[in-house]
Amino acid sequence: MAAPHTARELALCGQHKLKLGVFSANVSRGGTMTTVPEALSLNWQQNLSIPRTADDLGFEMLIPVGRWRGFGGPSDFNADSFETYTWAAGVGQATQRITCVATSHVTTVHPLLAAKQGTTIDHITGGRFALNIVCGWFKEEIEMFGGELLQHDERYDYAAEWLSIVKLFWQREEAFDFEGRYFRIKKGATRPRPLQHPYPPLINAGGSPRGQRFAAEHCDIAFVTIDQEDPNAAAAHVRRYREMARQDFGRELQVWAIAYVVQGTTQREAEEYLHYYAVTHGDDEAVANCLSTLGIQSQMFSPEQYERLKFHLKAGYFGYPLIGTAERIVDEVTRLSNIGIDGLALVWCDYYDGLARWRDGVMPLLVQAGLRRD
Repeated sequence: MAAPHTARELALCGQHKLKLGVFSANVSRGGTMTTVPEALSLNWQQNLSIPRTADDLGFEMLIPVGRWRGFGGPSDFNADSFETYTWAAGVGQATQRITCVATSHVTTVHPLLAAKQGTTIDHITGGRFALNIVCGWFKEEIEMFGGELLQHDERYDYAAEWLSIVKLFWQREEAFDFEGRYFRIKKGATRPRPLQHPYPPLINAGGSPRGQRFAAEHCDIAFVTIDQEDPNAAAAHVRRYREMARQDFGRELQVWAIAYVVQGTTQREAEEYLHYYAVTHGDDEAVANCLSTLGIQSQMFSPEQYERLKFHLKAGYFGYPLIGTAERIVDEVTRLSNIGIDGLALVWCDYYDGLARWRDGVMPLLVQAGLRRD
């Protein structure tokens, strides 16, 4: 299926000041740890309406979660999942313009296979593929593949070597040998090359100093967590990220954030629905399992901070809250744009209803605010 533009032209250099994406539509419960029946379940034919709607609305990216097992609890959050390379190829056939991302755990996919799969998706979509690189943190998942969780900073050393090999496969015409710390390639070669030049866009969400440096050096898009309680600190964080990419590596870097959306006809309606799915029916057991896997403990925070952390995890994967009327949501989105956020990857409890409300209420106001073009 031919596309009018490549992922680099749309997701990175598109006409809109604020880019938009849909996050975690390939896993059960999406990005919300809740037991409510309208939370996302996996049915391929039904789920296709999500990427198609986002594509029709002019969204820039579809970003899946790389997940191999759930987090238990009554919801067994993310236990059902579609593998992300094949998912990207499938939604790529069902869409026309939007960038289709594969989220790849570097310790579970050999770089030759990643390069070949990525190239194949790039050709299937007419140049609408991007790769989200995950360095690994879910110990039980990695052990399913017979591997072991590396020490934190070493994960990024491994990822840098892995990515350097993927880039060689994407760019080299002739066969090459590679002898590294983690990989040995003998007469490595693969054809064809990706449609995009020099290669498809690269994404990472490393939050630690080492992770941020990895993204600044190697990637086109970095995901950050925004603290709504301290906008000045958030703006400084985004600015430092870009300055690191420019000053240390001579590169331009887009900065995106995850946001969860609860849109209502009134502020009260939105807040009541948020309480309904994230508090009344929130899965605290899955939250505890996820935080334990991440190594996050209550003593690291004040009691108030820890409760807020758990709430935002239930409500939408630690995302920034966009809660209220369409007007209120656009005010918050404008605030994020003003501190330097280039794009938002959006999560809803009910993706179908949420996208419809976003289309009818938020999108026209984003055009009026100058964040999107009509």
